[in-house]
Amino acid sequence: MRVLKFGGTSVANAERFLRVADIMESNAGQGQVATVLSAPAKITNHLVAMIEKTVAGQDILPNMSDAERIFADLLSGLAQSLPNFDSPRLKSVVDQEFAQLKTGTAWRSAARPVPGQR
Repeated sequence: MRVLKFGGTSVANAERFLRVADIMESNAGQGQVATVLSAPAKITNHLVAMIEKTVAGQDILPNMSDAERIFADLLSGLAQSLPNFDSPRLKSVVDQEFAQLKTGTAWRSAARPVPGQR
């Protein structure tokens, strides 16, 4: 079995994402293959920054907005390249994931103790 892993710049935009799909398809005909997709370029950095800022009580909205834009651009590019691409369904999935992130960081911010109190 062969394992293929793609992330970062290799899935940073629609063109590269489609190239990964071509690689996956060509390898599928050559035996058992497992594929792992990790975060597109800059997403991991934004997630780490959001965690650090949440813990420090800082505003995460700029990072959240940038991360949402990265996924919106990726989905838009795929929709333009693929006529049958189900953009609304995948946008809904992405929106749900970001809603969970926002809920989790809001909960963490609300649970933070007030300085000087226990």
